[in-house]
Amino acid sequence: MSTGLQKSTGGVAYDYILKPAADNAPKISSPPKDKPLTHDEIFEKLQKAEARRQSLEAQKLEFVAKEKQRMQEALMKSQKEEEEKAKAAQAKLRRSMEITKENRELQIMSLQEKLREHAKHIEEVCKASETM
Repeated sequence: MSTGLQKSTGGVAYDYILKPAADNAPKISSPPKDKPLTHDEIFEKLQKAEARRQSLEAQKLEFVAKEKQRMQEALMKSQKEEEEKAKAAQAKLRRSMEITKENRELQIMSLQEKLREHAKHIEEVCKASETM
């Protein structure tokens, strides 16, 4: 084991320690060479492996089901929001059309009133010119 001190160009010093690599790899245990596995032990290990596999498969299926449910809930929520937005836009458009219709009717009534007044004025002028 050795210790070194190295300076960087910025004036900051770093300590680093060198040590030999540690062999922390897990050891694979193998059955003792003296006693070979029996048919029952092999069968038992296969059953345990199958149980683990089925458990993992069940967990995966459960996860997929939960994800599918979450996706459906999100889809329903977004559809509901879209429907609400569409209803609000439709109500706004309907109100705008009503206001436009009311304004057009007011303009028409105003023009009709002006035309009536103009017609009265023409009649008055005609009567006044006939009397003269």
